[in-house]
Amino acid sequence: MAFKENKINPDLVATPVVYFTQRALEQLKLILENDFTLAGKYFRILISGKGCDGFTYSAGFTDVKEDDFEVRIENSDEDIIILLDPFAAFYLQESSVDFIQDLVNDVEGFVITNHLQKKYAGKFWRKAPEKTPPLLQK
Repeated sequence: MAFKENKINPDLVATPVVYFTQRALEQLKLILENDFTLAGKYFRILISGKGCDGFTYSAGFTDVKEDDFEVRIENSDEDIIILLDPFAAFYLQESSVDFIQDLVNDVEGFVITNHLQKKYAGKFWRKAPEKTPPLLQK
């Protein structure tokens, strides 16, 4: 059975609102200012999986892709742009990013919180097809 690729219509997806904690904002600036290998790269938030409790998220630094949403960090005085693909943009309409550094437990990194996570628990698309992204018509 062949996999059918569906493409999300980015014109029908609202631009998400993303807040950063002060700690996350400081860490992002520090990384971008001091790591020369990231010149021209952007911080990207993406959906990396799905479980019973909803989606799981990850972040990294990448180049801009064609359909990306370029989102300004809502609570930043500076014009810092982050990226989300249309799928992540659809499901992360209200989100925040924190940075944790727990040296005792050897845990460090950005943590993404979707404030609408409960809407996407379980097999939500079976009960509410309107919670699926709008697709381009072929």
